[in-house]
Amino acid sequence: MDKKLIGAIMAFSLAGSLLFSGCSSKNQNTGEQTAEESMIQDVESEVTLGEYKGLPVTVEKLPDVTDDEVTDAVMAAVENASVTGEITDRAVASGDTVNVDYTGYMDGEEIPESSVEDYNILIGSGVFFNGAESSLIGVMPGETANISVTYPEGYPQEDLVGKNAVYQVTVNYIVSEEQAELTDEFVSQISDCQTVDEYRQMVREALETSRENEREQNRRNAVWDKVLENAQVVAYNSGEVQEIVDQYTSYDQSAARDFEMSLEDYVQTYQGVTMDEYTAAIEDIAKQEIKERLVIDAIAQAENINGDNATDEEIQKCSQQQGYDAVDAYKQDRGSDGMAEDVKGLRVVDFVVDSAQITEE
Repeated sequence: MDKKLIGAIMAFSLAGSLLFSGCSSKNQNTGEQTAEESMIQDVESEVTLGEYKGLPVTVEKLPDVTDDEVTDAVMAAVENASVTGEITDRAVASGDTVNVDYTGYMDGEEIPESSVEDYNILIGSGVFFNGAESSLIGVMPGETANISVTYPEGYPQEDLVGKNAVYQVTVNYIVSEEQAELTDEFVSQISDCQTVDEYRQMVREALETSRENEREQNRRNAVWDKVLENAQVVAYNSGEVQEIVDQYTSYDQSAARDFEMSLEDYVQTYQGVTMDEYTAAIEDIAKQEIKERLVIDAIAQAENINGDNATDEEIQKCSQQQGYDAVDAYKQDRGSDGMAEDVKGLRVVDFVVDSAQITEE
């Protein structure tokens, strides 16, 4: 199993994830064993399908995007933005961000690779040779100041540590930051739009697309959950369950080592569960993954569905559902066989959703 996918599942407090379909599973852990949960044996995993075609399903009706939502989104973009300017009519003061050019000299000779142009530095931050940038206080933009420095321990060029140098620093301007205003100029800077009205329309369309995607995902989740609920796993193969459990455990053990913690301390601290609860949860997730695979394979066989000749759109959907930012990375990780399985799962879910009788209330 891909660690990217494992991490995504574990990050959501062991909530579980339905592979291939992009649906979220229902992880019910009541402490009582069902008949399914007790059947972990050294046999082939097996499932009995229930009803999966023409299922009646009710989902919540989501409201249309309102004008207020559009306005809120537009103004959020304005509030999170700032407009930078150049101040040249006063001297540098503590707390200013200044734009400078500088060059270092040692014994009157320029230090190789010491020249930097168009560099912003916060006065008082201490990042320039342990606070030497404060020597620029009182300097006017356009003026040059000579700053004496001593190269500190840990400086990247070890041969310079402990030596003295002089940096000639020219202040170009003091950087000003002001709250942005909703104007045609502003929206043209943050988008391809030329006017505020165009930007509002672009935001509305983006919100409507997001809302429709949410509606579609809710439909898919509801139908697929019903399909899984109707199916009955006759037996779980103990080796398959343990393999998935080991993958999750290995991932979290690696994360625990990064924090220099034991696995028990890690799950208690970052997942808020005891080891017994953790073990039970990942076993539930393992069985849910196996059940989903079995159901997908059984429906695919019954309906003659496969993952051959995948379209670019299908591959893109599978890539997004598994949390990839780039399709190429998904293709490389999954390979042709893995992608075929993913596309088969996608088509199976499409099939049962398309046949379902979905009501929105």
